[in-house]
Amino acid sequence: MKARKGVRFNHVVEQITARMPSADEAKKLAMPKNTPLLAVFGAVRDASGRPLVVVEVLLPADRHELEDAYPVS
Repeated sequence: MKARKGVRFNHVVEQITARMPSADEAKKLAMPKNTPLLAVFGAVRDASGRPLVVVEVLLPADRHELEDAYPVS
């Protein structure tokens, strides 16, 4: 990956969990309190594993589908 301002991204670590939303999350996402959400946590890391960028995205589970593709060779 290209380096910018001396920062070189190497890989992304992603965790996806399903859970019930808090009352505040349900309100902000305009979703029922009894509908699960998907919490997607991603960290872009350098070669040593140090996190450079971290993001968490909350998705109402009844409105989203996630798909990933991975090389096998």
